[in-house]
Amino acid sequence: MKKTYQEKTLWNFLCAIFMSVVLFVVISIALHYGLTDLLGLTVVARDALLCCRTLFSWCLVSPLMLKTVVPWVGIGIILAGFVRATWRAARAILISRRFLRSLHNLPIERFPEIRGLSERYRTGIIPFEDRVIRTAFTAGIFRPTVHISTGLMEGLTPEELRAVVLHEIHHAVNRDPLRLFVLSFIRDAFFFLPLGRYLMDSFHVHKELSADEGVVSVTGRPFDLATAILKMVRMQCSPIPAHIPAVGGMELVEKRVRTLLEDDTRRDRPPRCMVVLTGMVMAILVFTLVLPIHAGTQRMERCNHEYCLSGDRICPSDIDDCERACEEMEK
Repeated sequence: MKKTYQEKTLWNFLCAIFMSVVLFVVISIALHYGLTDLLGLTVVARDALLCCRTLFSWCLVSPLMLKTVVPWVGIGIILAGFVRATWRAARAILISRRFLRSLHNLPIERFPEIRGLSERYRTGIIPFEDRVIRTAFTAGIFRPTVHISTGLMEGLTPEELRAVVLHEIHHAVNRDPLRLFVLSFIRDAFFFLPLGRYLMDSFHVHKELSADEGVVSVTGRPFDLATAILKMVRMQCSPIPAHIPAVGGMELVEKRVRTLLEDDTRRDRPPRCMVVLTGMVMAILVFTLVLPIHAGTQRMERCNHEYCLSGDRICPSDIDDCERACEEMEK
């Protein structure tokens, strides 16, 4: 079994990192050059509001006003993404810690069959008392540790148990919880990019297939892991809390079993339309941020002295006040 899925997992991770770094650099440059003009335009817009006294006036129907409002919308979307990502990341950490603290951990010395694997691969393995969720998972962002329930150990053969533990050790050695945490933050921060969500979902699938791939490269027995996966699905009679890794949904379970038994390594690439759409969204976002640069020397075309005094549209305020406000804007 070739290590193709390990390469795909790394590719998903690096692509997401590259996308986020490029977008962050471009946004920073756009804000650096456009923020000064944007602040100036915002002052002009404020003066226009003081003149017109309402947001629903024809005084504000101006290309310059549009160039003032649109960048703030883009900045708002960016800030909303980072606030959302920070909130969800903190919430995921809190839920995971509460769940881990609720477990009744047992000394590994009582389970010599997994103690040997822990010592051999220098990975922490913590058995815990449970006959409800009956699962194994890897948790810990910076110090990943394998957790396995006694109910699962009782329901598997020694060969199946070894395969499951090796699968989780592969996650711990490759620091998959950390990479998953980083990709989740990128997906939530740049929620407006379709490619970010695709790379996150693809990484989630490929990291499981990569761990299965690693097990088979050690044991040479894919059938043991395939039967263990099916048993775990049947044994879990209680849902696992959110943000805790699990065996996966039925679609992923089917793909894992089929890959183990049939060596299914079909290539998986993002649709071209998704890549193009992501590029278009990035271009539009950057354009909105640099828009004030091209409007720095312009004035409000309509909300000026002549427009306020015309008979077509009169600002809904005292003409003298409007006149003075527009004269200030023209200076």
